[in-house]
Amino acid sequence: MTALARTVVVAEMQARELLRRRAVMVLLILLPAAFYYSVPASEEWGLLSGSIGVSWAVAAAGLFAVLGWRRADPRLALAGAPAWQGIVGRLLLLHVLGFVLVAMFAPLLLSRSGQHIDDPGLIVLALALMAVVSVAMGLMIGALVPRELEGTLVLIGVVGVAMSVPADTAVARSLPLWGPIEIISIATGWSDGTVAAGVAHTAVSVLVLLAVASWAWRRRVRVHHPQPLPR
Repeated sequence: MTALARTVVVAEMQARELLRRRAVMVLLILLPAAFYYSVPASEEWGLLSGSIGVSWAVAAAGLFAVLGWRRADPRLALAGAPAWQGIVGRLLLLHVLGFVLVAMFAPLLLSRSGQHIDDPGLIVLALALMAVVSVAMGLMIGALVPRELEGTLVLIGVVGVAMSVPADTAVARSLPLWGPIEIISIATGWSDGTVAAGVAHTAVSVLVLLAVASWAWRRRVRVHHPQPLPR
């Protein structure tokens, strides 16, 4: 089996696993809506709340995707699939899921909160970047933590801090969600920063998160080949 075929198989198997968790899939759709509609349409804060809801849903999907497949990863390694193929397969599926959520919620945000938006295109860009960085964040947390409860608490902490701290502080800039949040702030006139800075921050965050996830993944599913017996 080629590397591409193994990668597609991982994505397909992960999709089957998520589809079996129907309650999780429903929550992935309802959570962003709950985040967004909890804020009145007249409040500018609703835009950030809705985008953070998309981030939470996508990152949670990545987290559960990793934790739910920990027993399968060693078998994939024994079958000759390197760690990067497992990561790429999950990335393919989770990015599709993330972009589907963006396609669903972007029109809602643009129509309900349009009075607060100066540049609708930047809102769509920010949501897409939010999905991309959230996939990497969910994979990293799932690769590092041992169980779903710990992973969920870490995710709540990261998302909660990202929503709470001012965007112009060093703490906010150190978080992976700062780039999309900065672009949302530019699109609504809250910030006079640059889109390039937000995109660059997102790209660096994704690379760092995936590097940590890959390192943790390799340590867990590493195959030790026995030494040949002496003759």
